[in-house]
Amino acid sequence: MVKASRYRLQKLIDRFKEFEYTVRFEKGNFKSGYCVFETRKVVVVNKFLDLESRIENLRSILADVIEK
Repeated sequence: MVKASRYRLQKLIDRFKEFEYTVRFEKGNFKSGYCVFETRKVVVVNKFLDLESRIENLRSILADVIEK
């Protein structure tokens, strides 16, 4: 397991930009996920998650994005 860090989080966010996705951290009672609104590709991550959970969620979502 790789140690969670702000650097790794930023690298994942940069990777999403390569696929033209916007990553947003929002507060609320929801699970992280992604969606496409017409032509806008948005990934929404719960801002109340700890750093490790944010990274794991983004890794999982990125795997789905790459598959498509």
